[in-house]
Amino acid sequence: MRPQIWIADVVRALDVARTESERAQVQEMLGLVGSMPRTDFVPPPTRPPVPEHWAEAPPEPPDAEPRSEPLPRPDAEDRGEVTDPTAELPLLRPARVEGTSAPREPVEPLARPTSERVPLPHLPLLVPRWTSAILRAMLSRQVSEGPVDIPALIDTLAHGRPVTRLPRRRVPTLRYGVQVLVDRGTGMQPFRRDQDQLVGLIRTVVGADLVEVGYFSHAPQRGTGPGARWTRTEYTPPECGRRILLLSDLGLGGPPDDPHRAAPAEWAEFAGLVTRAGCSVVALSPYPPARWPGWMTRLLPLVSWDSTTTASRARVRVP
Repeated sequence: MRPQIWIADVVRALDVARTESERAQVQEMLGLVGSMPRTDFVPPPTRPPVPEHWAEAPPEPPDAEPRSEPLPRPDAEDRGEVTDPTAELPLLRPARVEGTSAPREPVEPLARPTSERVPLPHLPLLVPRWTSAILRAMLSRQVSEGPVDIPALIDTLAHGRPVTRLPRRRVPTLRYGVQVLVDRGTGMQPFRRDQDQLVGLIRTVVGADLVEVGYFSHAPQRGTGPGARWTRTEYTPPECGRRILLLSDLGLGGPPDDPHRAAPAEWAEFAGLVTRAGCSVVALSPYPPARWPGWMTRLLPLVSWDSTTTASRARVRVP
């Protein structure tokens, strides 16, 4: 029986042979070629010459059984089989398993931009739920038409004075109406939405028939009217007893070098005009009291037009 010859044996034997004839003889001895030499055989690269002092390995006798080492068996790729290269890798053990959360609700996309201009939400200067009470405190007049004033009646009787009429307590009323003067000057330009909104609320609180609205720029004496600037005429005070509400900064705001800014003398003239007509005036200023000059507080009663104003604070400042 012919022993099994491996490719490793041939490589090792050819490595020992030094000439082409010896390599051909080794191949013939191992039964890899016949008597005819193979033309398709490509000899391995020739090794460099071995020094003489190196011991030469004796050639193996032809009858001896060749020493051979089994080559590794062809893998699956050589056999034409398809395998997974990760099949032999060790699997990792998961540290923990987290449950999947519930899917979120789909988010509605933003509206596509258009050329239409949408106004920003308006935040009024006064607190909305306090505005009606603040307007009543500023615009009402005190009249002696309330219940009978018992302490005053007892005092009259105790002093032996005749009772010609029953004394009554003072109560506020809005039946005299109000004249609203709206400043459209440069300094009040940032507050026009607040002015328009407040005028509408005044009509609701007092009554549309009892509200007179006039527009002016910088000072009422320069022209006042219910419409556009070209329709304004000379200012005329209202009837006696009617309250005047002034929506103006009294020249406090606007550019410092504005040539149209009203001077303190003009406001003094206005205050004297309405006082002689028997009317009382109160100004609603969009600036805090810390910015009010002394001449302004001495000339007119002022109420701060901001979120800190309450009905009690407005009532204290109004005579």
